[in-house]
Amino acid sequence: MKRIGIFGGSFSPPHKGHFRAISAFLASEEPDEMLVIPAHTPPHKMLKGDASPADRMEMCRIAFSELPVTISDMELLRGGTSYTVLTLRELKREDKCLILLCGTDMFLTLDTWYSAREIFSLAEIVYMRREEDADAVRDALAATAARYRRDYGATVREILCDPLEISSTDIRRMLAENEPTDRYLDARVREYIDRCNLYRT
Repeated sequence: MKRIGIFGGSFSPPHKGHFRAISAFLASEEPDEMLVIPAHTPPHKMLKGDASPADRMEMCRIAFSELPVTISDMELLRGGTSYTVLTLRELKREDKCLILLCGTDMFLTLDTWYSAREIFSLAEIVYMRREEDADAVRDALAATAARYRRDYGATVREILCDPLEISSTDIRRMLAENEPTDRYLDARVREYIDRCNLYRT
């Protein structure tokens, strides 16, 4: 079967933490194809700032240009709320194995997502944790993985990553306050943000 990696999110903006996560996934899972899918309207968060879907798409193209990935506009074209299960349904074929990449927060709440049981049936779940996670978080991740396997028959596994502890929310604040972002943002992404005058309020 063709193995398809999937990494979705708002990517507002895409940063070096995302880059490291995708790189670790590619090295560990060796998918035949890797899709990075910016959401049109994420169901679990309110997008703040002034980056349009087209801006976020272009920033993903810039940020991940050195990786063997496809930046997909399928959720942007679909419009509305970007429920993961709708994307998985669209991608699923008998000859395809879908592998969904999750970070800590996504993984711990995955069973609360819209049509969660179907998500587990359509895709294998790969998660990575932050090195800085406390023992309690690591225990919660292990317990959650065991529960997903038991209650949903899910295929779940962890991959190791040398993460960069940062969030897009933190970066938007830094940009609004005109702080340096070299450690967290690709210089070409920062150039695009400055040129388009994004995240200034």
